Amino acid sequence: MPSRALFLLAGAPSGQQVHNNPKESPQASGGTAARLDFTSLDATVQELFSAGIAPSTQKTYRSGSKRFSEQYGISEPFPVNEQVLVYFVASLYRGGLSGGTVKSYLAAVRHAQIALGLGDPHSAEMPQLEYVSKGVKKMTAAKVARTRLPITSSVLLQLRQIWQAHPCRQDATMLWAAACMCFFGFLRAGEVVVPSASDYDPAIHLSHGDVRAENTASPQYLEIRIKASKTDPFRRGVSIYLGRGSGDLCPVAAVLNYMVQRGSAPGPFFHFVNGNYLTRERFVTAMRTALAAAGIDPSHYAGHSFRIGAATTAARQGIQDSLIKTLGRWESSAYTVYIRTSRETLSAVSGLLAKLK
Repeated sequence: MPSRALFLLAGAPSGQQVHNNPKESPQASGGTAARLDFTSLDATVQELFSAGIAPSTQKTYRSGSKRFSEQYGISEPFPVNEQVLVYFVASLYRGGLSGGTVKSYLAAVRHAQIALGLGDPHSAEMPQLEYVSKGVKKMTAAKVARTRLPITSSVLLQLRQIWQAHPCRQDATMLWAAACMCFFGFLRAGEVVVPSASDYDPAIHLSHGDVRAENTASPQYLEIRIKASKTDPFRRGVSIYLGRGSGDLCPVAAVLNYMVQRGSAPGPFFHFVNGNYLTRERFVTAMRTALAAAGIDPSHYAGHSFRIGAATTAARQGIQDSLIKTLGRWESSAYTVYIRTSRETLSAVSGLLAKLK
């Protein structure tokens, strides 16, 4: 991204020269006015611009931008106009892409043009593009979406029963702790495990120091610090509170048992006894294998099933919609709402979720 161009487009006042070299600035030559060194700020602007969107969104945008460039046989078909975008959308639809993917790829083109300092293509009215995009949405709505079933508290217990027969007891303890953390914390699987064996980043992923007990004697709740997620691109972070459950469905006991076993070694919070990281793929595979062993068709279960299951179970237990949204962080104002909700209220939900219905 030519960040310098963004400043140059803003422009210095008419008749004034923009100095990019501090040695050539008026200050350096005895003047009184200090000038910004644009060249030295390029890297900072690029870092801040990239931090404006989540890593997963960046990946999607790269795919969309690449598809757009390849579509027109040139590396940088910018600035774009409405006709170019309309034909791009039509080609994506004819290629079998879903309405959601088409929308994401359009957003990628917009992002790429803004990054080049060429302005927002959507700032101008594009009525034809608007209608074509709505048409894609309607035409693809009839397609059967992939169904993801919820892992409710009763299904969670079946996972525990299967894992109890796991040949490695330590790994079974780890898997059970991860499952309880996802379910009782309304968490995405990707928020507690690493994306791949080589993709661990302590600034983003759940690590040993991110899980704390209320006290060392008899903790009533755990605090889980989630440092980044797809809905938190600026990485403000949020604390998730897991309270005591009942019987076998107790997230505090499950996670504490694993923490005793794990020790205080640095690195990802969840890892196998041989030191290998618990990746999202391995976690989902272990979950589906256990479901199949319990006689449940695993094809409609994924890492998101814990989060969906928590919301489903909470609704069945009569928990207020506002609290469910807060726990699941499903609103844009979730961060503010979360810190205004008392820890006692949040941690008490775990006990309610543990009641079978």
